[in-house]
Amino acid sequence: MLNRLARFVGLIISIAAIGFVAMSVNRTFVTLRLELLSPSFVIAVAGSCIVYALILQLIGFSWYRLLLAVDRTAMELSSALIIFGRTQIYKYLPSNVLHMVGRYTLARKFGASHAALAFAQVAEIGMLVLSAAAVAAVLSFDFFAAALVQHGIDPAFLLIGLITTILVFAIGIILFVRRRLEKIGIRAIRNALIAFFCYLLFFIGNGLIVVALAASLSGTTNLPDPRILIGIGAAGWLLGFIIPGAPGGLGVREAVLIAGLTSVGVPPSSATAIALGHRLMSILGDGLVAVITLLIPHRTNK
Repeated sequence: MLNRLARFVGLIISIAAIGFVAMSVNRTFVTLRLELLSPSFVIAVAGSCIVYALILQLIGFSWYRLLLAVDRTAMELSSALIIFGRTQIYKYLPSNVLHMVGRYTLARKFGASHAALAFAQVAEIGMLVLSAAAVAAVLSFDFFAAALVQHGIDPAFLLIGLITTILVFAIGIILFVRRRLEKIGIRAIRNALIAFFCYLLFFIGNGLIVVALAASLSGTTNLPDPRILIGIGAAGWLLGFIIPGAPGGLGVREAVLIAGLTSVGVPPSSATAIALGHRLMSILGDGLVAVITLLIPHRTNK
């Protein structure tokens, strides 16, 4: 019942977000069209596609390290990256976690244990949320604090909320892996820390792509602080991930990017172009990784 309710609420939010993006496109269409077709922006999107495909391997590598936290013989790194690349495109199917389900199924055929895969899947979700929230909050703290002051709210509440959220997720992850830690000790901690660091690097890299797309547009000659743009990019990814039923965060991430970028002074047409360019870049990047890994011959263990 709760699962159905969550999916229904997620669907409503996704539809509303897509509607918001559509209205933004309609309002800024004349200028937006020129910006989308500008040579510098097209080049930026194409280049970002390749960069995204590369930094996406950080998430694949993190998943591999989480597997090693439980089973040091789970599989080779090359096998893990191939599985990750082939299944990443599944996130654009209905739901927002089918790529993880597909990864689990394929990894079992490669010989990975159920225990290692179950641990990696739960730990990955928790660490993705925690790392994205950390990047968004830390790099955009000044922006969010200023917005709260404008509404008469003490910024201290933001800091308290940030610390509380991090503690809740950290405690949850610790409780989840506690029994595992008793058996595998320092290896689990080391691999988990490596994975978390890679997730942080991914969100910073994803945010730098937002900065690059913004810099390629003539309408954004006076860019806001790049740290804020990176934080907004992480916030968009986070909200798109946690909203149930949004394939690949479709609509939600774009809405957050448009709202966040315009609130820091980016022209509406440029903010919309950046959001659409970022979505196109991520789809092409995921597709590029999927095609490359599908072309690599690799045998399963079963």
